[in-house]
Amino acid sequence: MARYQVRMLDSVSGAEGAYEFEHRDDLMDRPADEIVAAFFEHADREVFARGHVDYELNGVIKNKDLKTVVAIGSLHRREQTGAHSQPFTIFISGV
Repeated sequence: MARYQVRMLDSVSGAEGAYEFEHRDDLMDRPADEIVAAFFEHADREVFARGHVDYELNGVIKNKDLKTVVAIGSLHRREQTGAHSQPFTIFISGV
């Protein structure tokens, strides 16, 4: 298992979070959307303590040489029906 680091920015408030998670050693060889999905699987269990969060990707870019991923999208909390989505930007790389 390899360790990965994530920096998440709230595009509205400017709030920022730093996270680490473990996943398969070859995660950065996978498609960019699968790398983002791996983080959100971790975040759903460990970060979002107030309930499940769905996400929608609007764009994702992977730099194969530097093994980094940048993604933008929106978070949608299930328990907040009718609430506005929360735009985000995340950066994922190996530790």
